[in-house]
Amino acid sequence: AASAIYNFRAMRVFHGTVIHALTPTALTVLRSAVLGVDRGRVCFLEDAHTETLTPTSTLALRGSATSPARQLDLSDAELVVLPPGGFLAPGMVDTHTHAPQFTFAGTGYDLQLLEWLQTYTFPFEAKFSDLPHAEEVYAKVVRRTLSLGSTSAVYFGTIHTDATLALASAAATTGQRAFIGKVNMDRNAPDYYIETTADSLAETERFIQGMRSLGGKARAAIEEGAPAPVPVVTPRFVPTCTPALLKGLGDLAAKYGLPVQSHISENVDEVEWVAELHPECSSYAATYDAYGLLGSRTILAHGVYLTDIELRLLHQRGTTVSHCPMSNSMLRSGAMPLRKLLRENVRVALGTDVSGGASPSLLNTIREVLKVSNLVSVTSATDFKNAGGAGKADSPTSPTSPPLKRVRSTANLAPLSPITSAEAFWLATVGGAQALGVEALTGTLVVGSEFDAILVDPKAPGSPFDLYGHEQPIDIFQKWLQLGDDRNIVAVYVSGRKVV
Repeated sequence: AASAIYNFRAMRVFHGTVIHALTPTALTVLRSAVLGVDRGRVCFLEDAHTETLTPTSTLALRGSATSPARQLDLSDAELVVLPPGGFLAPGMVDTHTHAPQFTFAGTGYDLQLLEWLQTYTFPFEAKFSDLPHAEEVYAKVVRRTLSLGSTSAVYFGTIHTDATLALASAAATTGQRAFIGKVNMDRNAPDYYIETTADSLAETERFIQGMRSLGGKARAAIEEGAPAPVPVVTPRFVPTCTPALLKGLGDLAAKYGLPVQSHISENVDEVEWVAELHPECSSYAATYDAYGLLGSRTILAHGVYLTDIELRLLHQRGTTVSHCPMSNSMLRSGAMPLRKLLRENVRVALGTDVSGGASPSLLNTIREVLKVSNLVSVTSATDFKNAGGAGKADSPTSPTSPPLKRVRSTANLAPLSPITSAEAFWLATVGGAQALGVEALTGTLVVGSEFDAILVDPKAPGSPFDLYGHEQPIDIFQKWLQLGDDRNIVAVYVSGRKVV
């Protein structure tokens, strides 16, 4: 096709370094890139062949198989020149966090999971029957997660439909790409925080309908281009949901074509409890499967004590495990063998799991991923050596087999290599997008994707790290990944709209 002058009126063009993870094994670094955003989407991404651009520049783009070579006149565009050392990266995707639990984040870590739920979680979540309280908290939660670079987030709400709709309104109004679930629980919960099976299912359906008819500021924001929040079917976990509720939720997920979120194999006591509650099922994962809750848009948090048999089932169903290493450590649940899951082709993404995890920052989660992975690598190599270099493969086990024994046998199959920084960032971006089935929209900055991005400035006021002049873009990225925080995230974009 012939080149032509293209008037980039009312569009935004970024010039500077772009870094994203197109594959799990390596980062792609474009040092002098020019990236165009048109109606919320990336419309071109190329090498600018120059270190200097001005609003009067004309760009000669080479084009691609789907985009002809052309001249771009920037005189009518909004040109954004990145700061020295700065870069654009995809926004991150938090695939597991509890919005109401932000109210007590940082407290209660002397307890383990089941006692922690009774002492902190249920009493604090029960307070969200008060709608003004919910509205105040959720506005803060969404602003906080966005400021930390989570352009997309998968939230647990509470059992309260109206409060959880308030979370959806806060996300839409603020501009976050949000996936939100009203929590369901009809057994093994306090009298002050429990539903009947019928009410739980009826309220879930009301929540789904309400999510599709948000009004007020939320509707106005969606009409202006903010992503519409997506309802997620949310059984809290098997111990708090009767078979009738699990079946009803599976039916609702199928009826409306919705994603599902829950927890799995977080804690040894929890795994044993599920085995006692459901002796008819061969495993924790099989229990979800029996009720139609495992699928390619199901996200199960934790997965610390999954057996080989369960890993094969999750792989077959295309289910994602949301790896929440900070929570797993803080509540002394255990260390998930991430490399093992990846080696078994199980889909994995990352979650902050506030308030089991103390920090809502996926940067902090990435650091925990790397630390825990290193420790698991060391212990798996030791186990392998002590086993004489030959591990025992899992054999079919009864649901009451000791969970730790089953997990230890999987770890002994072979030493587990550590996770790399590139892999961890891929999990925080593309991995999360794949979990939600939105990888064509978000997770990278390729042409055609929606512009969900963060602008990182290593020299922002108060930056927690310094540069010394020798750093290349990849060095700066690694320093930010290990040392940076929200002070370095100077702008956040979702669907092309600047939201921070």
